[in-house]
Amino acid sequence: MSENQELSRLENEWKTHFDRFTAPEPTREMTLDLIQKIKNIEQEQSPIDLRLELETTQNSLSTRSKIVNMFLSQWNFYGTTSWLLTGLLMIVITFTISENSADAMTGFLSWIKWITLLVIGVIGYSFRPKNEGNEIIESLSYYPVIQQIFTRFMIVMGFQLVLTLPLSLFVVGKEGTILYLVSSFIPVFFFGVIGFVAIFWLGQKIGLSITLLIWFSQVLLKKKLLFQAPGDDNFLTVNMIILGISILLLSSVVLKRRFSVNLK
Repeated sequence: MSENQELSRLENEWKTHFDRFTAPEPTREMTLDLIQKIKNIEQEQSPIDLRLELETTQNSLSTRSKIVNMFLSQWNFYGTTSWLLTGLLMIVITFTISENSADAMTGFLSWIKWITLLVIGVIGYSFRPKNEGNEIIESLSYYPVIQQIFTRFMIVMGFQLVLTLPLSLFVVGKEGTILYLVSSFIPVFFFGVIGFVAIFWLGQKIGLSITLLIWFSQVLLKKKLLFQAPGDDNFLTVNMIILGISILLLSSVVLKRRFSVNLK
């Protein structure tokens, strides 16, 4: 017997050991019963309320943890890399001007102009138009949108002022006094508020345009109200007026929020 014949014999022999099995076709009653069981399971399993779970988790946290989480979420919106680059740029501007200025007064006025321009840029980037994903995340957050916006503004201004105040001393050197710190704080705070409020009310393009227009007007005009040194006339009076205007403008954000709620 040849090898092919042997393989054919074995194949036929094994085929006889297999019986055909056909699953019975389900009846109409069985199908309806299966559908009803599936419906019962769906009714028993209530949908998960992610919003409720988020609120429950947040309510279980301490006040300190809530504040920390709020600041971390808004810090990440700008990005750690962006913060590092901003700080590095401020340091470069400071040391470049301090090494090339003829005297402390001239160097300080030149330095505060560039620092305020950088503040405007940071405000514009921090409150840039949101894409759909960011808007959904912001609206679904446990924290109200107005709290998120104010927290982001506080982070931006806090970061700028923490670096601005000590860096100003490098520019003025031994002549540095408390009045020079005031001269650094007021313009930075004012342009931060102007940029934030203008963008909040009018959108990024118009808001930034208005802020830059005010900045350029102070740079180009001979009579400068925002960029002053301690030796200028009515120095403290002008700066206190600018600070008051800044606070009033900042409070308008709350008014807009209340106006929007009343319309709804």
